[in-house]
Amino acid sequence: MLQRNKHKNSISKQTFNPVRGSLKIAVIYFIVGCLWIPLTDKAVSTFTQDPEWIRLINIIKGWFFILITALLIFALILGTLKRIKRIEKKLDLAYRDRVSAHENLEAAYEEITATEEELRQQYDQLIENQEKLAMNEERMHYLAYHDLLTGLPNKLAFYENGPHILELNNIAALMFIDIDYFKYVNDTMGHEFGDRLIVKVSERLVSLVGSSGEVYRFAGDEFIVLLYSIENSQCITSVASHIIAGFKDAIEMDDSLLHVSLSIGISAHPEHGSNIMELLKCADIAMYKAKDAGKGQIIVFDQPLNDTFTERMNIEKQLYNALEKNELEVFYQPQIDLTQNRVTGLEALMRWNNPILGMVPPDKFIKIAEDSHLIIPLGAWVLRTACAFLKSLHEQGLSHLTMSVNISMLQLLQSDFNELVLDTLQASGLDPEYLELEITESVLVESYEYVSSKLTELRAHNIKIALDDFGTGYSSLSYLTHMPISTLKIDKSFIDSIRTGTHQAVLVEQIIMIGKRMNMCVIAEGVERTVQLDYLQEQGCDKIQGYLFSKPQSAQSVKELLTEWEKVSSLNE
Repeated sequence: MLQRNKHKNSISKQTFNPVRGSLKIAVIYFIVGCLWIPLTDKAVSTFTQDPEWIRLINIIKGWFFILITALLIFALILGTLKRIKRIEKKLDLAYRDRVSAHENLEAAYEEITATEEELRQQYDQLIENQEKLAMNEERMHYLAYHDLLTGLPNKLAFYENGPHILELNNIAALMFIDIDYFKYVNDTMGHEFGDRLIVKVSERLVSLVGSSGEVYRFAGDEFIVLLYSIENSQCITSVASHIIAGFKDAIEMDDSLLHVSLSIGISAHPEHGSNIMELLKCADIAMYKAKDAGKGQIIVFDQPLNDTFTERMNIEKQLYNALEKNELEVFYQPQIDLTQNRVTGLEALMRWNNPILGMVPPDKFIKIAEDSHLIIPLGAWVLRTACAFLKSLHEQGLSHLTMSVNISMLQLLQSDFNELVLDTLQASGLDPEYLELEITESVLVESYEYVSSKLTELRAHNIKIALDDFGTGYSSLSYLTHMPISTLKIDKSFIDSIRTGTHQAVLVEQIIMIGKRMNMCVIAEGVERTVQLDYLQEQGCDKIQGYLFSKPQSAQSVKELLTEWEKVSSLNE
C-alpha cells in the first residue's frame, strides 16, 4: 500500500507537459543556432581568407550544422519520448493498481454483502429455532405432566397439584380407581385393544366426574380422582356411586359391547391423612379391599384396612423369596373312587411355612401370588414337583394313580403354557393320561374364547381337564357342552348343605346327574361326615376327597398312607 502511494506521488510530480517539452527543444535549437553561426564564421575567417575555401567550408559547415542539429533534435526527442514511455508505464501500473484495488473493493463489498445476507439468514434461523425451542419446551412440559395415551394429567401432575388442592379446600377426597379384570382383557385381546379400552374408560370417567374434581391416569389401568368441589363427606360416596352406575352401560369396542366395572378405594381429607401421600396410601389400601370384595365395589378407608394391607404387604415381601429359600412344599390329598373303594388319585396343594410368618394359609397367599404374578413360577414349580412325585409312585407299583394340579388364570394366559405342560411331562417321564389340570369356572366365563383352544389342545394329548368349584358364583352349564371338560368337582359349600333340607342340597343331585349324562367323572370336595358320604354314594358320585378320609399331607406321609391302604386293600381281596 505504501509503495502504491509513492508511485502515485512520483506520477503526479513527473506529469508530462507538451508545450513545455516543445519549448525546451525550440530554445535549445535556437541557442545552438545562435552560437553556431558567429562562432563558426569567426573560426573560418581565422582559418582562411580564400573565398573559394570559405564557400566550401560554409557548405560543409552548413551540412555539419544540419547533422549536429538533427542529432541534437533526435536526442532531445528520444529523451522526451523515453520519458513519455516511462510515465506511460507508470500510469499503466497505477491504472492496474487502481483496477486491482477496485476489484478488491468489489470483492470485499460482495463478501460483506454475502456475510450480511448470511447473518440475516442466521438471525432468521435463530428466531425460528427460538420459536421451535419454545414450542418444544411447551410440548415437553405437556408430556411431562400428561399421559401420552389418554391426554389426562399423569402421576407427576398429581404429585404436584395434589398438595395445592388440599391447601385450598377444607373438604377433599381421593379416589383410587382400578379397572376390574383388565389384565385378562390385555392378555386375551392384546395390548393395543387394552390401550383403546383405557382411552374409552378415561373419557367416560372424565364425563362422570365433571366439575367435581380432577381425573389423573396413575399407572396402567389405575386412575386417581381428586375431589375438591364438594360440600360434605356424603358427596364423596355420591360421586363414587355415580361413577359405578355410569359404567353399567357397556362400552362399544370394535362393533361389539364390552361391560366394564371399576373398583374404587376412597380416602378423605383430613380424616385419613393430612398430605397427598397419606391419602394415596389409604385409598390404595381401600381399593385392594374393594377388588377382594368383588367387581364394581366401593370401599372407604378405615384403620382395620390398614392392618390388613400391612399384613398383605408383609406376606408378599416374604413370598418373593419363598421358593428360593425352600419354604414351599407340595402336599397331596387323596381322591377315593367310591366304586373301587381305593385311592385312585391325588390333588397337589401348595403349602408355605415361613420362619417369620409361620404356616401361612393358602387362602391368604394364593390370591397375593396371583395379584403379584408370582403364581406363574410357583405354579410351574408345583406342576414339576407333582409330576415327578407321581412318576416315583408309579415306579413303586402304584401305577393306577392320577395327579390333579390347580392352574390359575394367569398361567393359562401365558402363551407358552401348553408347551410348559408338555415339556414337564416329558422331563418327568409321566404319561399325559395320568395328569389332570383343574381350572375354576371364572376362567371359562372371563376368558372362554382364549382358553378354549388351549384346553382342547391339551385334551388332545390325553391330559384331563377338571372344572373346580363347579356351581359357585357363575352359571357355566352352557360352557360344559363346548369345553373339553372330563371331570366336575362339586364345591365344598354344596357338600356342607347335604341332609340340611336346603335347595342347595338338591343342586348336588342335579350336578351329579349332569356330569353322568355328559360322561364326566364327578368328584365331591370337602367330604367330612359319614352322612355326606352315604348321600353321595346313593346319588352315584364317582369320587370324593376330604378330611373324612385324609387331610392334605406331605409327600412322605402320603406315600406311607398309600402303601398302608394298598396293603389293606390286598388283604380285603
